[in-house]
Amino acid sequence: MNKVGFVLLAWILAGAGLAGAPAAPGVALRGCLAQEGPLDAAATAGLPAIRRLVKVLAEDGAYRCAMEVEGFALRDVLERIGVQKQVEDGFDRPLDVFVTVTGHTGQRALLSYSEIFLAGDGGPLLVHRARLILPHKHDPLEPGGPDPTVLLDLEARSGLDLASCAACHAGGKLPALSLPKGWMLVVPQDGFRPRFVEEVAEIAVRQVGTPVKPDKAAAHTGFVGEPALVRPDGTRQPLTRKAFARSRRTAWKDATFGMGMGFHGIRAWEGADLGALLRPLLPKGADPRLAWVVVTALDGYRVLYSGAEVFTAPEGRGVMLADRINGAPLGTGSGRYHAVPRADFFVDRDVFLVKEIRIGLAQGAF
Repeated sequence: MNKVGFVLLAWILAGAGLAGAPAAPGVALRGCLAQEGPLDAAATAGLPAIRRLVKVLAEDGAYRCAMEVEGFALRDVLERIGVQKQVEDGFDRPLDVFVTVTGHTGQRALLSYSEIFLAGDGGPLLVHRARLILPHKHDPLEPGGPDPTVLLDLEARSGLDLASCAACHAGGKLPALSLPKGWMLVVPQDGFRPRFVEEVAEIAVRQVGTPVKPDKAAAHTGFVGEPALVRPDGTRQPLTRKAFARSRRTAWKDATFGMGMGFHGIRAWEGADLGALLRPLLPKGADPRLAWVVVTALDGYRVLYSGAEVFTAPEGRGVMLADRINGAPLGTGSGRYHAVPRADFFVDRDVFLVKEIRIGLAQGAF
């Protein structure tokens, strides 16, 4: 649907009482999309509203607030507009694109395509209504005063004055009272220290862009003994067996199910955590949550994982680089290593015949 169609749809739904959230000046949708433009009522009209309970931490990791939020799945917003690669890179699936969300104050989050589109209702939200959660032992609020415990929209939160609450929420006795403003990005699946952006200014779909050079002939008979590790500055080094052997071993077992062929069987993987292998390759001081990792197979298949999936995932939920399956080493047609994202429901981001593992950073990239 083009922009005119979006506007017409919003007008029709508004008349039926189903319009989306109000327009948010300054929030831009950019990058690999069928149409760039503002995040307006047309972009959210008629989309299902989703509520979640979330805990928000400050940038330094300190507790900020606990909220009930209401918003739209980022997946639904981007699906309506349409993700569309802008550069021909030889790979026809969007599994190697990522999304950056930037706030007016400089906050930034990076998400992989799969975290948004393959996570179901547990995926990231664009939030426009929020309320603070009032503990049941809290004294009743003053009648007629500001009430941050009811769902407030963008406009109500922007003008909320909580000065009267400072008597209790100041001086260290209780946490300072803070209700974030503007559109917010919330990522419920992150666990502790989730990605969060307040006053969202830009949502950009980005393409890695490096061309794929597949070796289709070797897809079933090939073997890669030492995949290349590529740092953000482009320098390369092999992943030697000696370096891999130094990593702590980990295991994972799952009933594997793919979007194309369905059930693939029960597989037990053994290997090492990919984040532990790659962390020494990050530049000093780099925020790992603003990194991305692209794993490419000998046959040209490739997948992008966000830094949060690789480096800061909850215990046992990151990406494994496996070298054994069902008790046996991998071999011809599988390569020495196989990338296994343990948090995924589908196996479409598993990568056999790993040929290259490339790290990139969002900072300063655009």
